[in-house]
Amino acid sequence: MTFPLLTLTTENLQDATVELCRATNELERSARVLAEVKFELEGQEASLITAGVEGKNEAERKANLRLKLAKKYAELHGAELGAAQARRDVEVARIQLDGLRYQLRLLEVRQGGRA
Repeated sequence: MTFPLLTLTTENLQDATVELCRATNELERSARVLAEVKFELEGQEASLITAGVEGKNEAERKANLRLKLAKKYAELHGAELGAAQARRDVEVARIQLDGLRYQLRLLEVRQGGRA
């Protein structure tokens, strides 16, 4: 996937800044969701372990525990994917904003001072 290089305009600078803020907020939200899902999963695992998980050995007990918590593990996987996408979106937004900043700096240098 390619992203077009933005042309330096006041509007593009403002839009890129807003997008970086939006992406950062989404990253914070998705990180919070991920932490909540992990916390819930750990609590449910602890409850099931203390209640006793059937199995002849550790591997079998672990597999049974995983099966009992399959929905929560799927939720965890979704939260991890959401957080990864949010991190990527922040990086893309940061790169686009940096590109505009570099264009502005180049313009300043070419004009021998401040643009």
